[in-house]
Amino acid sequence: MDKKYDFTIENFTRIINSDIVPAHDRSGLDLEFGNTEITIKKPYVDTDGETMGNSIFIWQDNALCISMRLEDGFLFTFYRENEKESFKSLEAASPDSIKEFAWQIWTGIVDYIEDAASGRITFHDFQNQFGIYGVPDELEKLFRFEQEYAGGSYADGFCLNLIDNTGLKTYSEEESFLNSFIEFATATAGGSTYAIWVINENLDKCPVVVFGDEGGIHLVAKNTEDLIRLIGYDQEISVGWSAAYFYKDEEQDYESENREAFWAWSKTNLNLEPVQTDEEASAIIQEANDQFADSLYDFLIKYNIDVEEGFENLQEHRSFEAFERNFQGRVIPQELISLYTFQEQHANYAQYFLLRGYDSSILKTWNRNDAFINAVIPFARATSFGAFYALWDEGLGKETKDMPVLVLDKENGIDIIAENVRQLLRLLTYDIEPVLDDECVKLSNDRHSYALSNHIDAYIAWLSDNFKITPVEEPYEEIIDPAREKFSDAFWDWEQEMKGKA
Repeated sequence: MDKKYDFTIENFTRIINSDIVPAHDRSGLDLEFGNTEITIKKPYVDTDGETMGNSIFIWQDNALCISMRLEDGFLFTFYRENEKESFKSLEAASPDSIKEFAWQIWTGIVDYIEDAASGRITFHDFQNQFGIYGVPDELEKLFRFEQEYAGGSYADGFCLNLIDNTGLKTYSEEESFLNSFIEFATATAGGSTYAIWVINENLDKCPVVVFGDEGGIHLVAKNTEDLIRLIGYDQEISVGWSAAYFYKDEEQDYESENREAFWAWSKTNLNLEPVQTDEEASAIIQEANDQFADSLYDFLIKYNIDVEEGFENLQEHRSFEAFERNFQGRVIPQELISLYTFQEQHANYAQYFLLRGYDSSILKTWNRNDAFINAVIPFARATSFGAFYALWDEGLGKETKDMPVLVLDKENGIDIIAENVRQLLRLLTYDIEPVLDDECVKLSNDRHSYALSNHIDAYIAWLSDNFKITPVEEPYEEIIDPAREKFSDAFWDWEQEMKGKA
């Protein structure tokens, strides 16, 4: 272990006396490491002539406190596990959990002060950009690599950075829009930036977009792992209003100074192979677009952002003919036909919901057996990350309008969400996308985190005028739970039968 981390009077004094710690502000330097607050103070004399400060105070939200102070040439460290206890001296016999926590925070402080003093981005500040979500593991490792080799030295145009919302505000100043992206790196020398589009609490499952310095918002990678593969190509991304792509001239012989070190690092630490050709780069970008472009298009519409360019390929599966093909000759519920007409005039009327066409091959993700494919009728997008709604044909001769509705999520499975089409249409008035967690449907309760869909009021009025359907107030009690209760046994039996035929 580097001696700079030794908890000694010399190192403690170096931290306290750093230029990063205010000299004339008795409140000191305040830091936050996750749920831990830290205050570092230089020594000062109070109004009573007493020497104060010369200390580091650490407070964790579970009431654990640690006090470190240099006084009369001695370094004292005390801790208190909760507010009801008195402070005790931190020593070899103290609980291991307390000692490990103190060591973790101390090394974090040392790293922060050292990085800040050298002018480098501190991990603390980089981490703060990600708020409550935390830095994805791949980016945290990349940050450590970049601290050693320097940004811009291993991939053309790329550098992890601290980025404010100035660029984002040129598209929309609505808080819900600004909170939907986390910019974290420069993508080009001209100022284009990479950002995570936050559509999941787990940022590892969120796609990466690029914001062009002269305009254009485009999907680049389905996750941060794929982005790291792309930057290994060592070619600055080209970004315009209509597209983002990588192109390397065959005669180009430029190579970033530390590219080989980056390749070795990404292979050793992340088991990732860098992109080697334009075609490989295009394939990664296309995969991200296949999964997320449909949702990004409607997200941008919500904020009245120009989508005339860059999304031309989406229209084919949005046509009525494509939607009609979902039913393979079966009768389309009249409610959905009417809703399609409404949808043509009212883009964005329920969070990420969209009647659209699906190729039956999408069902092969779950089961390639014909019995399964014939029993499931996909008809609408359900979430920003590609889950969809489908009717379930139980084989009981029901009309399509009376079939129960499923939600299918590629990662988490299938679940019943509504008793029939009308119940689903009522559920949509809640204006929150469903999320499958361990094959159980959940709805976000934090509705204030979402901007309401542009035409949700028009949709509610349309439902009332055409079907006398009122908005849902308690989605679980009124729709989801009754549907599960009604169909759970039959659905479980059917799933077991399909697994046997997989």
